[in-house]
Amino acid sequence: MTSERPPQAAIPLWQALAGWLRLVLIRFWQRALPKDAGLLRLLREEADQLLRQRPYDAGSLQQALADQWPPRDRDPLSRLLRDTGLSPTQALLLTLLGETQRSHLIALVVAQLQSPGPGANPSLHLCQSLLAEVTTDTDPDLFTLLNHPLLELGLIQCHGQDAEEPLPLPLQRLSIDPVAWGVLLQQYRHWPQCRRLPGIDRHSAEPGADSLELLPQSLQDQIPQLTALLQDGHAHSLVLRGPPHSGRRLLARALARSLGLGALEIPAARWHGDAPLRLLCRYGGWLPVLAPNPGPGETWPLWPAGAPTLPWHQPQVLLLGNDGAIDADGCLELTMPLPDQGQRRRLWQRQPGCEPWAEACARGAQLSGPVIRQLAAAAGLLAQQQGQPLNLEHITRARGQLGAERLRLLAQSEPRQVDRDAIVLPELVASELERLIQRARQRESLWQGLGRTLRQTANPGVRALFMGESGTGKTLAASYIATRLGAPLYRVDLSAVMNKYVGESEKNLSAVLDMAAAGDVVLLFDEADSLFGKRSEGKETGERFANMLTHFLLTRIETHPGIVILTSNNRERIDPAFTRRLDLIVEFPVPGFEERLRLWRSHLGQRGPGDEVYRLLASYCDFSGGQLRNVVLAAAVHAGAVHTGTDDPARTEPPITAADLLVGLLAEYRKLGRELPGKLSLLHNWRSTAATEEAT
Repeated sequence: MTSERPPQAAIPLWQALAGWLRLVLIRFWQRALPKDAGLLRLLREEADQLLRQRPYDAGSLQQALADQWPPRDRDPLSRLLRDTGLSPTQALLLTLLGETQRSHLIALVVAQLQSPGPGANPSLHLCQSLLAEVTTDTDPDLFTLLNHPLLELGLIQCHGQDAEEPLPLPLQRLSIDPVAWGVLLQQYRHWPQCRRLPGIDRHSAEPGADSLELLPQSLQDQIPQLTALLQDGHAHSLVLRGPPHSGRRLLARALARSLGLGALEIPAARWHGDAPLRLLCRYGGWLPVLAPNPGPGETWPLWPAGAPTLPWHQPQVLLLGNDGAIDADGCLELTMPLPDQGQRRRLWQRQPGCEPWAEACARGAQLSGPVIRQLAAAAGLLAQQQGQPLNLEHITRARGQLGAERLRLLAQSEPRQVDRDAIVLPELVASELERLIQRARQRESLWQGLGRTLRQTANPGVRALFMGESGTGKTLAASYIATRLGAPLYRVDLSAVMNKYVGESEKNLSAVLDMAAAGDVVLLFDEADSLFGKRSEGKETGERFANMLTHFLLTRIETHPGIVILTSNNRERIDPAFTRRLDLIVEFPVPGFEERLRLWRSHLGQRGPGDEVYRLLASYCDFSGGQLRNVVLAAAVHAGAVHTGTDDPARTEPPITAADLLVGLLAEYRKLGRELPGKLSLLHNWRSTAATEEAT
């Protein structure tokens, strides 16, 4: 057959290598199985298609490839061969493994050539024999094959070495992941179990679309510098710290665009267990975006133990919360800031229907750009459902729903709205709560103009401790604070947070605080002394772990940017080190006469027996608000039972008489193991009068 050297510039490299492979297989088949030519015609047809019907033979094609080696093209396969310094014969072995995965015909030929051995992956013996067909000097031995650079880098896998009884070297098999081969041929543009993050525009006219304007201006200004550090290799990895929805993925996508890459989010376990993926990010045009979740005091290794060092620079972006660390060289860390009030106002103004409420929303909640966009969309849906124009109430409800499905795993929503008329407080407590509200509203601007020393400790977080006996209104006051601030309130579920396994409680608390920071919600730690109790000497193992948990909480709460309210029945049980970290401590005393009088009026409303009874109760019944609530509910039940079956259809809410209140009082005193005060026996007079009137 006459040979003509095909112009390789017109044929992609992988097609030339694949055609060469088929020619080599034909020649090897004719030598190994001379009486069986069943598959040769099909191999010849595939070779003709790959090499575009040019006259050729294996030798001339090998020479043409050698003359143009190393390849100069910019396709992924050419770049890999150039980066790793592979020879044409080493590239032929790679092509054999890849085409075995891609081509049914090649898989049949390989299986036939090494029959009766199981499987279609080529054995080391078959690879050695095929390469001997094209090697011009000494034949490659099996150990030379095991030194293949791509085998060391993990792109090529060797099977049979790790079995309980390792196979003899000639019978061990080589393979390549079919997805990896598809990426090298530009026929596969994603990776299983990974997610390609969409591109990003600097400006977007579509409502709800991602754009760089959702990021704080300070971050937008840093993108060129961060790109240069990643591109030049001065920073191998960029660690972005922040709570959920803080814009970390948005910044990763912006950096990928600036680097001319696509952002590929890779599960941490997949990154550790998939060597070909780590290798081929460079050739797939991907910027790896990893989101490991190391807990407090934990370290996550970027590269798994024993992983080969890549011979080139591969940047990564890692998304972390406030805890944990990355074990890797050349890491650059950046904590995601929040937009300032002016930028938040502009973001709210750009959301459909939110312009009238932009100032109030920007001042009332410190939220990231992505969260503002999500809230505006959710509030718009709520308004559509109710057939109303979007208003501030819809935005407040949307804040309560943001991330609720995750927060409810560790905390309980407290959706009640408590206004000033619904809560009875002593004047001193009321003024302290007002001071707390003002502190929360000014937490962003409070530090402006103050001295340098104070600005070094600037923190937008607000921490308050409510002290007082059970039932004195501490939890209700927390709802009042959240209502005044227009923020959702979540009570931390200590039974879900605390875990018997070491380190799990810290992880749960860290998750709660991160999610709370994302939505700028108010967190309530009820009975906080169980978490923030005094540290002991730590002589026992359990005491040491409890001390570690308390120390973690003290540090974590101090740096939390949101509003945290703790309640306790006993101030002495709170660790003294935590007192310094509190912005306000509010004492809730047992109600005095005036407070009790107002509580009776407030609880009974229009159904009560009147001020004469209230004054008697306020004078001689020293119940707290919670106990008083129990009395009124028991009285209401008794009143409803007495009036059941009345003929008056309009009487749906029967009045609560002194007799009904006496029933509730007796029940509550029995619960407490106390006797009814003698002065309250005067209620018997009202009881007799009521009975007489009813009989009449």
